Amino acid sequence: MLAMVTIITAQAQKKIVPGEQKEFRDKMIAEKLKFSEDQKQKAKTLNEDYRKKMDELRKKDDILVKDWKNQMMELNKKHQEDLRGLLSKEQKEQLEKFKVERKKMAEIDANARMEKMKLRLDLNNDQMEKLKKQRSETLEKMKAIHDNKSMDMMMKKEEMKMLMDKRKETMKSILTEDQLKKMQEMRKQMPRKRRVLS
Repeated sequence: MLAMVTIITAQAQKKIVPGEQKEFRDKMIAEKLKFSEDQKQKAKTLNEDYRKKMDELRKKDDILVKDWKNQMMELNKKHQEDLRGLLSKEQKEQLEKFKVERKKMAEIDANARMEKMKLRLDLNNDQMEKLKKQRSETLEKMKAIHDNKSMDMMMKKEEMKMLMDKRKETMKSILTEDQLKKMQEMRKQMPRKRRVLS
């Protein structure tokens, strides 16, 4: 969560080359949480170990794609847990604070996008209420999928895809044909990362 906040903030000021993104994110997190020299060194070691394991996994050609993706996701998860293990109690609290702030900012952004959509698509109040209800229900289901410990990452990804497909179908019952066409045109002009539950 924190990484996303810092990356988005930084991207507003400077374009980041994709290959430099992870390194930049790690530096931003260390800076925001005021890492000690010891923490920086341990994080560097963890990152090097993580990159080495990822490189080894990329070279494997004797496993199924599904297994490869699951192993990659597990490596990512373990790496995040290891990095979190470096944090002091105060740093963990600060990280939680950043998450709360990010959630509030995301909610403000989502509400603003909903209002823009109302204006651009000329939605009536009934349509707006249905869209808000649909958005709220979708977010709850996404959270339930995310928090479900019995599913592996691939299963979660599939569930999310089905949820998004269902959401698209529901949109067809809320919007008129003209509104749907306008919305599709708007989405084509939107940066890809912004296409989330607007």
